[in-house]
Amino acid sequence: MLYYLVIGICILLLVAVIYISAKPISMGIEARRNIPKDISKDDYENENEFSDNDNFIQKNLSDEITRLNNLKNQGVITEDEYKKAKEKLLG
Repeated sequence: MLYYLVIGICILLLVAVIYISAKPISMGIEARRNIPKDISKDDYENENEFSDNDNFIQKNLSDEITRLNNLKNQGVITEDEYKKAKEKLLG
């Protein structure tokens, strides 16, 4: 009897978690669908705010690669980990 009670509570908790998380997940999916896909790089370069944002991203990317290189030189990460992380940043 206790076994069925525990399983029932687990199922109720699972249903509650799914119910609570469904709305935020659907909002995220909807937001992703609304991202415009027809914006080209030329459009970004024509807008100062986007151009400044690209410069920030480039500087941040350089800082991250430098940080990774320092970690590799200190022996914190291996060469393979460095290459994977660098490709992830650049990809």
